[in-house]
Amino acid sequence: MKHSKLQFHKLNVIQIAIILLIIGVFLGVLCANIFKQNYISQMQTYEDDVFAKITSGNIDYNGLFGYVVGKNFSSFLIYWLLSLTILGVPYMALKITSFGFFSGFFISAVTMQYGLKGLLLVLAYVFPQGLLYLPISLACLYKGFELCRTIYSENRNHFSGIVKLLRSYLIVILLLAAALLVASFLEAYPGAYILKKALGSFT
Repeated sequence: MKHSKLQFHKLNVIQIAIILLIIGVFLGVLCANIFKQNYISQMQTYEDDVFAKITSGNIDYNGLFGYVVGKNFSSFLIYWLLSLTILGVPYMALKITSFGFFSGFFISAVTMQYGLKGLLLVLAYVFPQGLLYLPISLACLYKGFELCRTIYSENRNHFSGIVKLLRSYLIVILLLAAALLVASFLEAYPGAYILKKALGSFT
């Protein structure tokens, strides 16, 4: 038991994140298979109704961009604010595990419904913005964990110490915010167009 604990403490934040992600994916796939009969008919209704509306209608790209930016930056702000508190690490663990769960559930449900064709839908859903979201998420995880650990392991949890520490992270946070803005653009414009074309093969 002591040996297991020692090995766990030797893991870095990225390795722990991968373990939590795998656990989340496993649970998501498991739930998708167990509760298949509960949502399979709803997916068919969704396909007949929503897919058809998306493929036949015009996309409000500017409105979608505003929505994506608002959603992404609200999560970004909450993440960095919580990284300044003792809730930072539990929040990171929860976000990673829940992301793994919903990813596993979504991929499993789509492939069970559409087979290999469903994988193309999954790729269309995350491309091209996923190419930026992934490194942004990893960088936020690493730097956010580092910030939280520095505050509470080095006894800098007083206001002046936190402000001084934040200044050293300001450039990194601004660069990540700029990258997130570009990723939001990719999701709202080329990403939405690609997804619309992909959905056309299902209607």
